[in-house]
This record gives sequence, structure tokens and C-alpha cells, in this order.
Amino acid sequence: MDIRENLLNALTNRECVKTPVTAFPAVLTTQQLSMANATFDGACHDAETMAEVAGLLYDHTSIEGITIPLDLWFEVESFDYIVQRQEGSLTPIVTKAPFEAPADIEIPEDFICKGQFPTIEKASEILHERYDDKNVPLIGEVTGAFTLLTDLVDLGKIIKMLNSDYVEVDDALEELNEILIDEIKFYEDIGVDCIVVNDPSATSNIVKPNLFADLVQPYLMELSDAMNIPGVLHICGDTNSNLENMLSCEYEGLSISQEVDIEYAKEVKERIGSDTVICGNLAIGETLLMSGTDNINQESKKCLEKGVDILGPSCNVAYETPLINIKEMVNARDEYFNNATKK
Repeated sequence: MDIRENLLNALTNRECVKTPVTAFPAVLTTQQLSMANATFDGACHDAETMAEVAGLLYDHTSIEGITIPLDLWFEVESFDYIVQRQEGSLTPIVTKAPFEAPADIEIPEDFICKGQFPTIEKASEILHERYDDKNVPLIGEVTGAFTLLTDLVDLGKIIKMLNSDYVEVDDALEELNEILIDEIKFYEDIGVDCIVVNDPSATSNIVKPNLFADLVQPYLMELSDAMNIPGVLHICGDTNSNLENMLSCEYEGLSISQEVDIEYAKEVKERIGSDTVICGNLAIGETLLMSGTDNINQESKKCLEKGVDILGPSCNVAYETPLINIKEMVNARDEYFNNATKK
């Protein structure tokens, strides 16, 4: 069984040779850029560079999936807004949001034809040429409507609106979700194997469970319903109080953060009768970034012992994370299953 089939089987609750190891959502490190002699701008706006930088993750870690694009804020470029970065760093500079209020958002008719989308399409062609014979899964990333809204309008303003009358927020989410459905069709057309919907602003300390169910969940479910390939939902942070709602969004996979215990997530899943598989949730800071390979190996095996369905980082890895640390998740998985076979 090749790694593409193994991942897709894991996402659809079919038999796997071993637990897949991949990253939901995309991984971009300074090491990848250095190895490709590339800049962040080049990795976002030049197709050859995007494909090379994205592919280096698989080449040097054997992680079982390549996710594009590499920029968390790529969709806002289609609104003619570019997130600036600190000089000499990939860290974004917090500047004034493109729009003052949700009602002010002007959605371009040619959303999919603008910004980074043409580069993503060309990069996907290159990645298919280079990795299809190795059966490496290609993963497309979509920003959830609520997070896209907070990229376009100041988050503080949105939070204040959530505490009063959020009709304007709901109206904006409805319009934004329409273009995200177009984005899903775009990814399916370029031949990705699955899609991750990354909605970090919908985390529980911003959107409480009741509000999530009323305001955010319907649009996440609309995206899931629009997919003809497996989908994974990723929401950052401590989402323990909201697991039932998240597992009810009808995605094939749920990527959980380190604050959520894998065994507890599986308990909630069983209680509500969800078919969603659990992905994650190795700590991105204290483990993948700051610890050595021995600790990463041990922590990876703990996730496997708890029954994680797909092993991977708990969130976007830090830009400074060494690739050898990411590779250690694969090493640990292989050791775990080799030892299990010998018993």
C-alpha cells in the first residue's frame, strides 16, 4: 500500500498499513527557504519556487503529504491586500485591516484568478510531475470563513460584534463562504487528494461553543458538503469545550491542538457516533521546535499509544523548526510499528 492510499484510507476509516504521518496545515520553515535559496515572496509568487520549497519537506523528512500554499494569509491577496513581514523574518507585521467593518468587504468577482491562485495552480502541476510516481499525497489548504473575516476586518471589532448583534458578521460569512466553495472546486480541479480547512480564529477562547454552533459551524459544514474528496478541519488552541461541535461538522478528519487530549477526543467521538478521525497533536513549541529528537520520538509514540489516527503537528510549525525534528515523527512511527510487528 503506497503512502497516498494509506493516508486516504486513514481518513475514510479503512484499513491502513500503519498510522500516516503528515501535517495539517502547511509547513514552511526558514530551512526550506535556505535550502532552495529562496525568499518568502518567491515561495508565494513563483510557481517553481513554491513547488521546490513545498517538496523539500517530503524530500528531507519523508512526511506523507505536501500541502500548498505556504502562506497562511494567501487569500487576502485576492482582495488586493498583502500581509507585510518583519525584515529578515517570516513574522507578519500587524497593520491596519483592509476593511473597517464586515459590511464594507468587497468580494472580487475574479477571486480565484487573483493573488496567489495562479501560482498555486502552476505549482501543483510541477508537484504532480515530480511526486505522482512516488504517490505523495497533495493537500490543498483553505482558510475558514470566520478566520478569513478576521483577516479582512480587525479581530477586536469582530469580537465586540459577537457580544452584541452579529447579523452583519453572519451576512459577511455567508458571502465569504461562497468564494471558499469556489476555492474548494479550484483545488479539486488541480488534483489535490484532500483539503484542510484551517480556521484558527474560531478557537474556543474567541468563539464559545453555543455561538460556534449557531454562527460558525453551519458554514464549516457547507464547505465539507461541497467537497468531493476527503476534508480535514483544523482549529487551534484549547477546543475541549467545543469538540462535540467540531466533530459534528462532518469532515473526514479533525486536526487537534496539543491542549486537547487524544483519548478524550476519541471518547467524545465515540459518544456522539462521529466517523471523523483524530489527527495531531505533537506540541509545536516545546517539542518540535525546542526539544531534541529523543523527546520528539517519545512524544510521537505517546500520541500513537493514545490511538491517534494520523500523527502530525498540533498546529502550524514554527518557522525555525529544524526539518530533522519533523522527520523524527516519521522515524518514531516506523519504530512503533516495527516493534509492534515483532511482538
